[in-house]
Amino acid sequence: MRVIFARNDLHRAMQSLHSIASTKNVLPILSNVLLDASDAGVRMTTTDTEVGLQLQGEGSVEETGKLTIPARKLAELVRELPDEDVRLEASESGQIQIECGTVHYKMIGTPADDFPSIPELGDSFFTVDAGVLRQMIQRTRFAASREENRYFLKGVYMHLSTEWLRMVATDSRRLALMTFAAEGLSDRDRGVIIPIKAVDEVVKTFTEDEEVKVAIQDNQVIVANDSAVLNARLVDGEYPSYSQILPKDNPIRFEVDREAFLTAIRRVSLFSDPKTTAVRLDIKETSVVLSAQTPDFGEAREEIQATSTEPITIGFNAEFLKDALTAADSENVAFELKEPLSAAVMRPSGTDDYLCLIMPMRIEA
Repeated sequence: MRVIFARNDLHRAMQSLHSIASTKNVLPILSNVLLDASDAGVRMTTTDTEVGLQLQGEGSVEETGKLTIPARKLAELVRELPDEDVRLEASESGQIQIECGTVHYKMIGTPADDFPSIPELGDSFFTVDAGVLRQMIQRTRFAASREENRYFLKGVYMHLSTEWLRMVATDSRRLALMTFAAEGLSDRDRGVIIPIKAVDEVVKTFTEDEEVKVAIQDNQVIVANDSAVLNARLVDGEYPSYSQILPKDNPIRFEVDREAFLTAIRRVSLFSDPKTTAVRLDIKETSVVLSAQTPDFGEAREEIQATSTEPITIGFNAEFLKDALTAADSENVAFELKEPLSAAVMRPSGTDDYLCLIMPMRIEA
């Protein structure tokens, strides 16, 4: 095998690939990247058996062949190479020579025979703009659980119907939901749980605003375009019936400038209890007073302009508020409230395609 890459092309590919390669020693070959050079070009693949990524490398094939190379070490050395062409040449013994300008390396490769195969995209798939997919992931994944024993919540729920695509994430104390209206994506109602590592790789891999193909097959989700195929094993579990969690009657509407509110929360929460990060909101008809206190530091208070249909005092985890407000990415946000201990719903003002549900915290009177 003999292949020539532009250094920047190889560097960009390895940055994506090496993060997926396994760092565990259960199966050593999983820490490698598979290079498959054929007349059709160079395919580069890494997998940890749960998430896999295959890229069509922008390399010139002078001699066909395939083998595997330690992914992390290859990524590290390519990062340090000068901006010149990189030549990779493998001997029959498995030794790989890497040359770039005056730099020379020799690495030990491994035969490709035992490298796991990557599922191919079948005939049943739907297409969606990658920009839409990235936005849906970025506005929901923060709410997924981080607790190991709640594995079915440690992912993003992708829910398909005949009229829309929806992403949902929750850790049972908050929930984020985004809907993309589109007909024909699915012929029936169905949903799957995609692991967090996989959705993060989708965001990193499919950076252009172009259509991608998405398939659900054989307990896998596959996302692909002409240059990349990402596959992930679905989380095995039953996702909660999220629609039953959403409040139906929250009559108090509180609206505020998103950036001003987010900035005030950041300032005031510096004095919140580190164990709870609780902030108190005294919501009035034309303003909201944010406050926090802790015996170790003292207290903080800030008042900003806002509007509310009626006054209410309520407490929230400051980190949950910051995550939700950052994800909302709008000029103003509206909170729908009922009682101090009832779930609150936050939406970007003027839209119904995105919401965050946040459970309040009990605060001292």
